[in-house]
Amino acid sequence: MNTKERKPWIAIIWFFAWGMFQAYAVGAVINGTWVRPEAFPEEAYNTLMYPDMFFIPIYFLTSYLLFKQSRFGKILGLLAGGAMIYALIYLLALSKLNGAINLIFDSLFLAVNILAVLQIIKYDKEKNT
Repeated sequence: MNTKERKPWIAIIWFFAWGMFQAYAVGAVINGTWVRPEAFPEEAYNTLMYPDMFFIPIYFLTSYLLFKQSRFGKILGLLAGGAMIYALIYLLALSKLNGAINLIFDSLFLAVNILAVLQIIKYDKEKNT
């Protein structure tokens, strides 16, 4: 299969799904229905909502542009993926590695995100060689 025809499906699906989840989470925080995990201080946890509001459209745009195999999609994917890596490590550190559910899901999100970023790098490298 030609790399021109192949798409980074993990990254495409991941950024779309993460955008949907973040849109839901921000909406729930605004509506007051989001249950903050006990492991996180309220001030720090709520401040993450503002960058999330900025990045939600970027996640969707990244997914779309990766699907269209745009070079700009790869750039946005690396930017958004890097921001997510930072935020997820920050959340893990903020929780002081307490709370089994938080640890499991934040670690899972981090692993999938790293996989998506590596996939973008791999497909770009294959396409340019």
